[in-house]
Amino acid sequence: MKNLLPILFAMLFIAASCSKKKELVEEINKQEILSQKIKDIIPEQYIDSLKKLGLTINSDFNPPNIEGTYIATPLIMKATSVPNDNVRIGGKFADGKFQLSAQTSDFDIKLLGRNLLHDRDTSIVTAIAGSGNNFTVYGKVRSTSGTKSAIFAIIMSGVKDGNTIRDFKMGLINIDNSKGGTGTFIAQGTGRIAVDSDGITSSLSQELFTAAAKDNIGFGLKYLGTAP
Repeated sequence: MKNLLPILFAMLFIAASCSKKKELVEEINKQEILSQKIKDIIPEQYIDSLKKLGLTINSDFNPPNIEGTYIATPLIMKATSVPNDNVRIGGKFADGKFQLSAQTSDFDIKLLGRNLLHDRDTSIVTAIAGSGNNFTVYGKVRSTSGTKSAIFAIIMSGVKDGNTIRDFKMGLINIDNSKGGTGTFIAQGTGRIAVDSDGITSSLSQELFTAAAKDNIGFGLKYLGTAP
């Protein structure tokens, strides 16, 4: 029996090593899948631009489930890289309403919005990252004005807290203005950061999300004036 113990220990060690190696490979594969999804949505240089403006970016591959419908209010301008931006820091925007659904283990998620870029927004491609209760949603959205259009990236970060989100921040940046012309959209490579200034982004009923409202008109983050 004594002669068998070293063999048993060796077998257990090999099994444990194989298990750890398998877990490591799975983690690497998940990180690669997520990294590629993010690259398909927003080029790295534009992520860096939003980081410089103060946007929190999560890129870990264990995000919380954040499916739900939410309202960010009061939504306040935090930072901008738009030259001579007509929206001042501290300016108040229309309430940002958004619905997140169909979240998968492959980091896919569906984003529908009201007053994020336009009165109604639907993501072309979306991904979610994060760990613990911290998350970041990456969305690519086409905005159209008449015969012109531009592709924007919308990035939302926050902390899931029950049915609400804490510390919600949202960045938008024009990533493709090849069909946008001049003066219709903010310039390619420029962006804005907005925050839910009271720190709590509440859940919203489906009825209120879909209901028409007078402020659901206009392009971009609709400027309402200086925040109180």
